[in-house]
Amino acid sequence: MKKLICAILCAAMLAALCACGEAPAKPDPVAAVKSAIEIMHYDNYGDIYSALKKARERTPGYGDAAKFTMADTAVENAAVGTAGAAADSAAAPAQNQTVDFSKTNVQVEGIDEGDIVKTDGKYIYALKDTELLVYKPDGAETKLVSRLALNTKDGQYPAEMYVSGDRLAVVFQSYMLCYAAADTSAASTAAADIAYPASGSTSIALYDITAPEAPKAITTLGQDGSLLSSRLMDGKLYLVTNFYAYSAQPVEGDPKTYTPCTYENSASTAIPAQNIAVLPDASDSGYAVVCAYDIKSAALSGTLSVLGSGSTFYMSANKLYVASAEYSDVASPARTDGVYTVVDHKCTNTSTITAIDLGTLTAKACGKVPGNLMGSYAMDEYNGYLRAATTDNSCNYSIYTDKAKGFENYQYGKDNATVNALYVLDSGMNIVGRAENIARGETIYSVRFDGEAAYLCTFRQTDPLFAYDLSNPASPVKLGEMKITGFSDYLHVWGDGRLFGLGQSATEQGSVTGMKMVMFDISDKANVGVKASLDLGDNYSEALNDPNAILISPDKNIIGFALDSGYVLYSYADDGGFKKLAEVKGSGWDYNMRGLYIGSYLYIVAQGGVTVIDMGSYGVVKTVNV
Repeated sequence: MKKLICAILCAAMLAALCACGEAPAKPDPVAAVKSAIEIMHYDNYGDIYSALKKARERTPGYGDAAKFTMADTAVENAAVGTAGAAADSAAAPAQNQTVDFSKTNVQVEGIDEGDIVKTDGKYIYALKDTELLVYKPDGAETKLVSRLALNTKDGQYPAEMYVSGDRLAVVFQSYMLCYAAADTSAASTAAADIAYPASGSTSIALYDITAPEAPKAITTLGQDGSLLSSRLMDGKLYLVTNFYAYSAQPVEGDPKTYTPCTYENSASTAIPAQNIAVLPDASDSGYAVVCAYDIKSAALSGTLSVLGSGSTFYMSANKLYVASAEYSDVASPARTDGVYTVVDHKCTNTSTITAIDLGTLTAKACGKVPGNLMGSYAMDEYNGYLRAATTDNSCNYSIYTDKAKGFENYQYGKDNATVNALYVLDSGMNIVGRAENIARGETIYSVRFDGEAAYLCTFRQTDPLFAYDLSNPASPVKLGEMKITGFSDYLHVWGDGRLFGLGQSATEQGSVTGMKMVMFDISDKANVGVKASLDLGDNYSEALNDPNAILISPDKNIIGFALDSGYVLYSYADDGGFKKLAEVKGSGWDYNMRGLYIGSYLYIVAQGGVTVIDMGSYGVVKTVNV
């Protein structure tokens, strides 16, 4: 609780403070050595039990109240089983593509991300509430060919899906009350039927879509914990969850009471002890659970769990990174100031990042950086280095207590203010380069890495865009900076020296007035500027928080996303700015609309059906209602 109070106090206080300035980046070899953290690996559950106990003692809310007991019977490593590892199957062969079609907007090319609408160029698959709808896209002849009711027992709901060859995977999220018991009295072995533990779990229901008109359930696989994120690469689906062992009395002889499990239909298996990594001095008693599933063979192919939980996830072609945000509030010994008893507090926030090798699914290295990450786009791997952009809300405050009169007062440090930074870490997760004290008093709202360049948008009253050169990992260099009103929530490299931003307009005083698009000129990174900007009027779009909701193609010259009023499609030209090409009206329930193109047609998929637009005339040629 103290950590939460610290974070809230710092955020409230820093919102009222602002100072500007930036210190030059200076590689610090001493800090580089200290940034790496040793990862502990054990061969037995007993050591993991002890590590969890210590983590709970360091975790606010647990402390001495967490009761740990010994079992009189059963050997800890017996009757638990090990997670079966199926042999890796080759990636599904690429389909013969006879038509050009769009894919989900993703952070890393070649690594797919889950979404509510997918296409393989031949069919369109959409999640509608608790149904899977399949459309045959054919311009004016587009039609719905099947709809499948998805299993939503035990409070689970479909969150996202993937299409890989002739397989479709629906990722289900389930939240259960911590005191609810899973009902296994009449467990079914049917596909998509799974028994969930009280702490919640995430599952993958696999379907054969060889005949999209009649998808067939294959099996259901799953793991403990709430969904953090997922990725699909080369036929393997990587699922990352956060799991907390809520059991009031973890039993040392029963690993299932304090370690995460995997599931196949209704059968559970504790993750093997040797596949659980422990971060020393972890103050979070949760686990980050990482599992790899082979889509073609419908089997679990690898497991890993890290005691320390996770809040941000990023995946490259070689590694998977899980970051956890950590807050600390260190109190000084009490001192006397007049009638007051004073306790000084130093509140800090850091991010612990664990690097996981995709080939072996093992935790290879771990490091710590000051500040917190705003999301997956705040991390990027390039030439073996991890780059991370953080916002640091560290602060100082003092509590003055007048015991005679029975009241407290808070005094905050005069120099407190948010600061932002760029860090470069090597493969051992040591900091080798840094640029700190960026935009003091502001917060990072969006980041985009592009090879040796990095672009950051921060905000408090205005929207500074910073361009950094990262060609020398040991010495990030600021090349340019510009300011306009408002801020960008999402940045996308448009090409030809252009950077697209989607965000919010704001007054000179920082009051948000509505959404906007902006095209930055980054052709000269030492003199970045704005080529065009357009206020949209609407106040919200799912695309502000979810890049998957954006259809963007510099090659096709289209930018599409849903607004409060419906789905809009724009083009861009240096001499004319943004031009609206089409608009499909929606309702308040159509916040999760998606746009995609197949051949010469644009398909706007909403909960109520599909609108088909001719990309030659941008006129509506068909509406399919469901």
